[in-house]
Amino acid sequence: MLFGAKKTYLMDIDTMSDPRIAEFLALGLVTGQFLLPEPPRVKAEEENDHRSRRAWETIDRLKAIKGITVKLDRKLTTREGLFAALRRNRALLLTSSVDLKAAAAPMPAVLTLDIYQLFKPTYLPGTELKLRITKKGKEKNEGIGYLEGGVKVVVEQAAGFMGNEIEVVITGALDTDVGRVVFARPKFAEVR
Repeated sequence: MLFGAKKTYLMDIDTMSDPRIAEFLALGLVTGQFLLPEPPRVKAEEENDHRSRRAWETIDRLKAIKGITVKLDRKLTTREGLFAALRRNRALLLTSSVDLKAAAAPMPAVLTLDIYQLFKPTYLPGTELKLRITKKGKEKNEGIGYLEGGVKVVVEQAAGFMGNEIEVVITGALDTDVGRVVFARPKFAEVR
């Protein structure tokens, strides 16, 4: 086993909301007990609560993985409750949150694994992809979109495409203390 047998693991709700975590754990490299925050139940009229719905999907997928047991606890939805459980259970924190990892680092006997580093996709210059522009950027005419897992993409000359999906070409990427930022430009320039 990659992380040893029969350990106890904790995850925060944002990490649980990333569908890639279940794909990683389905590889069978990790066995043991998972203490997870119990996300709120999503009602039909609250369809836009993607975070809770994805977290429940991850929980269901984890329950089906051989060698993993799942225990839900509402107290783990707060940072204080999560840290208390980490200390009490001598658990390993699996997180994609840079802030949470940094806050847990000075705690004695608490180990963290930055899931972001495991899943960090490689976006090489010239890579083409489709992206929905969700808001305007800080600079004039910049548009912002997000890839799966919350990777922010800053697209030059895309502010006018807000709310639309466009084809973009990656021009570069930058690792920051809050995660990776990818830079791109629209694949097709508007003719004037």
